[in-house]
Amino acid sequence: MQQRNVVSPHRHNRLLAAVGAAELDRLAPHLEIVDLAPRTVLVDVGERIKHVYFPHSAVICLMAVMEESGVAEAATIGSEGMAGIEALLGMPTAANRMLIQVSGAASRISARHLATAIDDNAKLRVVLLRYIGAFMIQLTQSVACNSLHKLEERCCRWLLMAHDRAHRDRFEITQEFMAEMLGVHRPTVTIVARTLQKAGLIRYSRGVLTILDRNGLEAGACECYGIVRRAHDEIFT
Repeated sequence: MQQRNVVSPHRHNRLLAAVGAAELDRLAPHLEIVDLAPRTVLVDVGERIKHVYFPHSAVICLMAVMEESGVAEAATIGSEGMAGIEALLGMPTAANRMLIQVSGAASRISARHLATAIDDNAKLRVVLLRYIGAFMIQLTQSVACNSLHKLEERCCRWLLMAHDRAHRDRFEITQEFMAEMLGVHRPTVTIVARTLQKAGLIRYSRGVLTILDRNGLEAGACECYGIVRRAHDEIFT
């Protein structure tokens, strides 16, 4: 009987898929698949990073936490990347709050096992170093975007990034959470959401947001969306 090739479920993350079948097989005994619920804090600022996450359909955001002025999103991570990058750089504690933005699955590995794997696996090391480069572009572009672009453009960019990473048109999210992501007050997000809904780009009802017109969102987004997407796509070319 001919043996069927079994595709590893961890390949739903593009970074893990990019390391190659043999390398992923070596890593697989230390990986586990977990389901992540929205608004779950995986690790908070200053806490020790015990695990690194490679999302499949979940979307993880990194939140900059300010003692006096609240929180704001610093980066969004989906199936193109990993959360817990500090562990690769020899930093044992989290610099930002790691929060689940959209529910879904992810592969999880202990920071200790990943550090060992990187030392032993050259291809994994190269892929993750390339990701760090793309991640840095995302961070710097986010700073520029928040300073220079209109809120409606930023909101379109954010929705597109969430759509790319969730791999579905419909997901649960509150306006309070959107306000935190964009670093604004909730009434401001309400106005922008109504504008996008009136234009037929999204539908929002009772905490559930549906993407109706992706092309329209792309037309309304600032240039930052394309810059960040190309940086991540280049990891895999």
